Amino acid sequence: MLSHPLGALLYDNTMSNLDGEAILALLRSTDEVNHELAFQLLENLGLPAGLPELAVLISKHPDYLWRALNNDWEALWPHIRRIDFQYHNFSHLHQHFCKLVGLEYCSISHCHLTELPQEVGCLQQLQRLLLNYNALKALPDSFAQLQQLLELSLVGNQFKTLPAVIFELPQLETLSLIDNYLHTLPKGLVRLQNLRKLILRNNHLRDLPIEVCWLENLEILDLSENRLERLPNSLSALRRLKILYLSRNPLSKSEQEKIRNILPQTVVYI
Repeated sequence: MLSHPLGALLYDNTMSNLDGEAILALLRSTDEVNHELAFQLLENLGLPAGLPELAVLISKHPDYLWRALNNDWEALWPHIRRIDFQYHNFSHLHQHFCKLVGLEYCSISHCHLTELPQEVGCLQQLQRLLLNYNALKALPDSFAQLQQLLELSLVGNQFKTLPAVIFELPQLETLSLIDNYLHTLPKGLVRLQNLRKLILRNNHLRDLPIEVCWLENLEILDLSENRLERLPNSLSALRRLKILYLSRNPLSKSEQEKIRNILPQTVVYI
């Protein structure tokens, strides 16, 4: 732990550059006692000049970010661009989480998350959103406002169908719903014309709608570990398709041969 005299700063309501560096040094350490002292200083003196680094340090742990949100340190919000939380226990996001308007990358996985707030649409700089292995069943309507989103991963949740709001994301390039409970794919999927990777492994799909064959930019399609017995001949329209995963589906030998014939330029794993 850093030297105890730093605690004397708690009795002075001014923040110097030296004080700011001391606070950052406390947060850089691996000692939780130092971290607590840093927060006490911040809550007493206010935020230092080094906001970008402070934002990075605080956003590494949900407890610290939640505390910053409780203190309404709004000068930090534009500087928090990345969050990567795994194996924490919270079913809901902090009530002010959607104030993080500078967020570009957000990964919250294995955290028992059951729902997203309606205000999530305010995170309009978000480009990559990974919410893997939670307990999500639906997405709020405001999700359609995430118009910069390039990657959406909902692996290991409880979706029985693709939320229609996803089809309002025209820039989306990667969509992954491995380990869910999808039985069908809605026709609206065809609206995702920029989609390059569609990963649907280990669901309950029995057929592939023809609309998937109109995703002309698709390069990787993973349908392995489903219940597919046949695929449409129009799959041949996917001229940019590089890899097709079909292992662990009840496809007959003749169907497997047909698929390889209609996709001669595609690597097919059956």
